Amino acid sequence: MSEKISEAKRKTGKIKKIVVDRVKCIGANACVAVTPGVFQLDDENLAYIVDPEAADDDTLLMSAQSCPVLAILLYDENDKIIFPEE
Repeated sequence: MSEKISEAKRKTGKIKKIVVDRVKCIGANACVAVTPGVFQLDDENLAYIVDPEAADDDTLLMSAQSCPVLAILLYDENDKIIFPEE
């Protein structure tokens, strides 16, 4: 998987889109530790989204906040960024 981003839309919750910036990702594995059902690391040791519905909003936010390089971006239904705050 060599795409520069991994992106997924959600049907539930306030968070409607999750984006992983795989260029920024350093493979710290924090997102996988917090939400293993949502994120996994590929053979390049970079995060990608497995199942965007596998965690609630609060847990997804904790997962994004756990990323040391802020490679996980969360958006609302209006495509406005929720995290990280601009």
